[in-house]
Amino acid sequence: MSRAVCPPRTPTRWSRRLVALSVVVALVTALGIGAGTVVADAQRPAGSAGHHVVEPGQTLLEIAGTTAPEDIGTRRQLQALREVNGLGAEPVATWQVLVLPAW
Repeated sequence: MSRAVCPPRTPTRWSRRLVALSVVVALVTALGIGAGTVVADAQRPAGSAGHHVVEPGQTLLEIAGTTAPEDIGTRRQLQALREVNGLGAEPVATWQVLVLPAW
């Protein structure tokens, strides 16, 4: 009884599969990122100017200073950040997402 002989696996066949898999992964990743952006925009509270992610070492005062509009002072922005996000005197956590107040 003879055994069926399979054709040898050529590098071309595997290269094509690898390229196809890479394309599928890239498309799934792109769709996931796009969907995440849409969801983030849809979840933005009404009356907000966006959001800010707290980086390591940042304080709420620094964030208020960098996000305050020109006609709004840092202290006023700080108070608004606390009110909008329900914060007290405690420090903000690293990677915490803060809602920015709309003026």
